[in-house]
Amino acid sequence: MKQPSEIVHNSSKEERDILLEYQNIDVSKLETIKVLGINIDNVTNDEAIAKMYRILEKKAGIHYVLFLDPIKLMRMRPGKSLHRITEKAGTILVEGAGINWMTSGRLKERVTPVAVMMDLIRLAELKEFTIFIFGSKDEIIERVFFNLTRHFPRVRIVGRQAGHLDRQREMRVKEAIRKTEPDIIFLAMDFPEQEVWIENNTGFFGKALVVGVGGALDMLSGADKKAPEYFKTRGLSWLWRIIARPYRIRRMWETVYFLILGLIERFKNKA
Repeated sequence: MKQPSEIVHNSSKEERDILLEYQNIDVSKLETIKVLGINIDNVTNDEAIAKMYRILEKKAGIHYVLFLDPIKLMRMRPGKSLHRITEKAGTILVEGAGINWMTSGRLKERVTPVAVMMDLIRLAELKEFTIFIFGSKDEIIERVFFNLTRHFPRVRIVGRQAGHLDRQREMRVKEAIRKTEPDIIFLAMDFPEQEVWIENNTGFFGKALVVGVGGALDMLSGADKKAPEYFKTRGLSWLWRIIARPYRIRRMWETVYFLILGLIERFKNKA
């Protein structure tokens, strides 16, 4: 278990003028790539943050950031009921290396929820953007809150709430989000409950940047059992989670189907 002082962050960025770097990125030229019928942002981590920075400054309306791994891609491709959610997302990022393999390496970079969350928190501290964190368990939320306020003492977290709620408590959380009007909302739930909850509650989000970070809070708190180094360095943490939890038999079959579709997609790309 990680200690409170061991939160993951890239300290080298503290020595750079990241605001200037983000401002120098021309987000109008960022490209997308279609994978199994879904338009995915083909960006680096810094390009993704630069895009979100512009969105936070404009505050033109709610903007939903969706992360895809192979399992999510399989369940959200055209023809599936969850495909509607991809059409509502303003930014779609790839966190699983398996998708890059499917595209024959055409994606610039994997952009993980943890990396995006930490960079947005760093940005929020510099620009005084407010943050609301919702999801996971009480002890996880409190540990992450302690870690973040320790490492980023000027960050403004205006609300935090665990995700296991009855209907009455859920309504109080929605009202808290509506009243505090946070600039950034981090949602940490299981898939697809997280994506459906965001879709069903956009009326409470105001003009926030809503980021579905999944298990990122568990990772930041140290509660999540990490994948072995072999899987991590190859971007196959998603595959390790399936192997470590074999009772998720559906995901194992979806992984096999993903590999088959991936071979077909790679053949098309070469052709």
